Amino acid sequence: MNIFQRIFKPKEQRDFTQRDADGWRDIIGSATGAGVQVTPRTALGIPAALRAVTLLSGAVASLPLKVYRKTEDGREPAIENQVYKLLHQAPNTLITPFIFKELAMNHLLLHGNFYAYIDWQHGKPAALWLLDPAAVTVDRDKDTGRISYKISTIKGQQILTPEEVLHILGTTLDGVKGISPITLARESIGGAIAELNHGQSFFKNGANLSGVLQHPGHLGPEAAETLRQSWRDKYSGSGNAGKVAVLEEGMTFQPVTLSNKDSQWLESRQVSVLDVARIFGVPPALLGHLEKASYSSQDAQNLEFLTHSLRPWLSRIEQACNRSLMTHNNLYCEFTTGDLLRTTLDRRYEAYRTALAAGFMSVNEVRQLENLPAVNGGDELYRPLNMGLLGEEENNGEGNQSVTSDP
Repeated sequence: MNIFQRIFKPKEQRDFTQRDADGWRDIIGSATGAGVQVTPRTALGIPAALRAVTLLSGAVASLPLKVYRKTEDGREPAIENQVYKLLHQAPNTLITPFIFKELAMNHLLLHGNFYAYIDWQHGKPAALWLLDPAAVTVDRDKDTGRISYKISTIKGQQILTPEEVLHILGTTLDGVKGISPITLARESIGGAIAELNHGQSFFKNGANLSGVLQHPGHLGPEAAETLRQSWRDKYSGSGNAGKVAVLEEGMTFQPVTLSNKDSQWLESRQVSVLDVARIFGVPPALLGHLEKASYSSQDAQNLEFLTHSLRPWLSRIEQACNRSLMTHNNLYCEFTTGDLLRTTLDRRYEAYRTALAAGFMSVNEVRQLENLPAVNGGDELYRPLNMGLLGEEENNGEGNQSVTSDP
């Protein structure tokens, strides 16, 4: 029985009783000036934040993470390597690579750190098991600078070495432990939660006809209360929106416009979407804020998303995996991002024609990108007839010179 089986039996895997300060903060939240507690769960109650997290985690999870071997001619997929199988096929017996990468991003975005126990067997990583970030404490020895990981379980704390943990850091201020975006921007997140709570209270208690009743006569306290209660029962609440009111006894209905305060609330909701976009580094248009969207094409939007939103996270994951999982210097892992930049059919085929004509792609390489089988003779690279090395001599009508036959 290995160390993981000893300290993380299935029934005990989620029974954490001891936590460090950051772990408890993830559960009970941090107080904000808006008077609300900000936790990963409460932050996900903001629609824009939920969309940002699912967008980033889903995008990263959908990208293949492969292991390559350096060769004299460049590189080749190391499909027989154990790490390739873990990252591309199955990290363990319970989850798929998609779920593994999705959880990694969720932990990074909501907790600032991702931890996985590396189950080494015969000098090779045999499995990657997720650890609850709220149950992990990272310590650095003051004398040696060496890092250790304390894992809190129902039986107490267990110590793991850096060689046993795949640790991916988010934004960090000390290089030891990451900090989540919602922790760094908890005041803005707290304000967005408070605005959402205000809106729920407004629509729950407000009369949706947005006006006042005027009676020509004088109503006693009991009559006024009866009218008020009847009006509230029929027209108050979101379920009664749009109903037609029937007025009697000469009563009139005076519609009122939205107050400046409520107008500012609606505007603040839009500002909250922009704040969330800034916090998570996501283009506002991808969160549904299309007011100032100025992309010339879907390709431009995808390129910005890959370059500014995804690339930093992909680099963090790649480098952490290279450091913790690779046993040879000629091996490295890398995300395949080509699918994210796939354009329309016409543009893609035009790019292929250019690549084939320029001689830097073969027919089979193009077919591989389109998930088509290779063909005989498809690995040859072609060079245009009118191109050659400077000073190269013509080769008897071959190469750069066209061949003609006598009449």
